[in-house]
Amino acid sequence: MKRLLNVLLIVLTVTFTLGAQAVSEAPVASALDVQFGVMAGPTGFSSVALTQNEGKISDTVTINMSVFPSPNEVIARLANGELDFASLPTNVAANLYNKGVKVKLAAVIGNGMLSVLSSDGSASSVEDLLGKTVHVPGAGSTPDQMSQLLLKQAGLEVGKDVILDYSVAAPAQLAQLVIAGKVSLAVLPQPFVSMILNRSPKSRAVVDVQSLYHQLSGVLNYPMSVLVVSEAFAKNHPLALATVLKAYEDSVAWVNAEPIAAGQAIEAAGIMASAMATPAIPSCNLVFIPSQEAKAEVQAYFSFLHGFSPASIGGTIPSEDLYL
Repeated sequence: MKRLLNVLLIVLTVTFTLGAQAVSEAPVASALDVQFGVMAGPTGFSSVALTQNEGKISDTVTINMSVFPSPNEVIARLANGELDFASLPTNVAANLYNKGVKVKLAAVIGNGMLSVLSSDGSASSVEDLLGKTVHVPGAGSTPDQMSQLLLKQAGLEVGKDVILDYSVAAPAQLAQLVIAGKVSLAVLPQPFVSMILNRSPKSRAVVDVQSLYHQLSGVLNYPMSVLVVSEAFAKNHPLALATVLKAYEDSVAWVNAEPIAAGQAIEAAGIMASAMATPAIPSCNLVFIPSQEAKAEVQAYFSFLHGFSPASIGGTIPSEDLYL
């Protein structure tokens, strides 16, 4: 009931805010095709129920979902107006906003799901990383940003106390090297954490990055992925906006409750193979938290990132205007 009231509040806020601009919703009887972009991988997991029934989520709203291998094409399509909604890493949403792309952060859809993994028992805590080399998939990626931030907070200097190795950029390839015992320590997200633990009996998750973030920052969650909506769509279609947000919230609940069926749907949508997705879903921290509820944690995360590298969020901490 609380979430329903929040969705209704969003609709009323958008409607009244835009009333002065004489923006009107198309008649209810008019069909609306909504362009929705998601990334392959866990960022796209929670949206998958929107693809059921050929994307028809109501009598008047149909979702046309496109799956992209990286944020870059999603960013380009949002910027040129080809997408109405997209699921993205949280810092990418900040970058878009700071570059002047007209988007609103509608909800947090995924909290942190990173872990430091050991294939050989060489570490059991963040302190044990002293003098070690840790593999991270991609310089500037979310795993890299969080690794550097948390090591700094823990009093370990990157390049001196801990070496971060970016030589293997693809998470899937890095996961296979951990399983084979060719990489001792790595920072990886779900579903690769679950894949490693299921296939390599000797491997252990030695640091839960979410817990460490809470310990060092005092903030419970770091929001790893968000749902954004184009400002134009939010202005022009407030009723359809409410329909999509409610359908997305229902989709998250279904994916969490039915991981086997959801895994099959995830594979059918081209997001990830069900063999990888299904066992990882319970550990993916898939949520639906409307932006006004999540604002404090998102702003804290932006502040955390900004203190490390302003460029990681586009230079400045976004204003409250970002939030739907």
